[in-house]
Amino acid sequence: MTNTDANLSRQAMRLRESGDLPGAVAVLRGAAATDPQATFLLLRYLFEVQDYPLLQAETRAALNRLDTTLAARAGTQCLTTILHFAERCCLPAAEIAAGLAATETAAQADPALLFAWKAVRQRQAWREALPRRVTGGGAILSLGLNCLPWTLPARWGLRAMADFTPLFGPFSLAGHTIPGVITALEGGFEAFCAPQAVRLVKTQRGHELAMRTDRSAHWNHNRGAYWLGQDLAPLRAGLAVKAAAFATACRRPDAVFLLAGCQVAYPEEPLDFLPRLDAALARYTGRQGNRIVITNQTARRHPPGRHVVDASTSFHYCPYPAADYVWHDDDYADSEAGLAFEGAYVEALLEALAGWGLVRDTAMPEAG
Repeated sequence: MTNTDANLSRQAMRLRESGDLPGAVAVLRGAAATDPQATFLLLRYLFEVQDYPLLQAETRAALNRLDTTLAARAGTQCLTTILHFAERCCLPAAEIAAGLAATETAAQADPALLFAWKAVRQRQAWREALPRRVTGGGAILSLGLNCLPWTLPARWGLRAMADFTPLFGPFSLAGHTIPGVITALEGGFEAFCAPQAVRLVKTQRGHELAMRTDRSAHWNHNRGAYWLGQDLAPLRAGLAVKAAAFATACRRPDAVFLLAGCQVAYPEEPLDFLPRLDAALARYTGRQGNRIVITNQTARRHPPGRHVVDASTSFHYCPYPAADYVWHDDDYADSEAGLAFEGAYVEALLEALAGWGLVRDTAMPEAG
């Protein structure tokens, strides 16, 4: 890194701290082509500011700039970020494979990089086998309750590159309760995040974030001076963009809604919220009987398995590997236990899609 590059990185960090995330991004874009530290910061800041078209483009450019020479000097932090974001941004399998090849030598010499590199390779091997196993697909739209329904389908190749931005909706990177999801759908997202309905709170770690006064939603990916300034105007503007994208995506005939983190122990306990949820979705889709996949990750007494609730609803037990498992931590996700959990989760999702005829196992003869 040259002195000029270091100065640009420091300038970008100061701009971010002051609340000017777009300005920080603009500074870094000019240096990213030659400076690994600028590349690392650029991707992190684009993710933070949620400029998804530019995040996808810059991640793809960074991935395709990788060669053995750059990989040797980029360092663990930059290379793991590029590989992880390549999956997050739904980049083509062939380009991720090329990135893995370019970074293999560096990974073999760096245990921390090798840990992430092997996990990406394993997920990509699963993804490469997918076209030989299934045909068709589905547009998987997140209903929360956390970020898992947005993150896992991308990481495992179940979301098309072209769907990265169009399917990024208001439940993708936020925390909600089931009543909160339904309230947002029924009343519109503008009212859901109205000034009188939201307040700032501090987490146990001292992070300030916006939360609904009834605690039915919090926006944990919209922290910092940029998002929380101007009386939360950037948060509300971003939510309006996501709500419009969600409304458009709901009209797709292959739309599937994924809700994770449900605490109901079905079938012992009824899914009382389901009729109201489907009716709320119908306001956007124009149809009832919407395809909904519901998953419970925390019920310890239930083994993994699927329950067909009705013709359009599939309920799955997909337990975390341990009570203290942190699914959104890359170190957990890249671990052997994390790979097993996520692999089982996406297989359960494929099972639901197959039940609706959205995917077909090409190795099996068609019925009849």
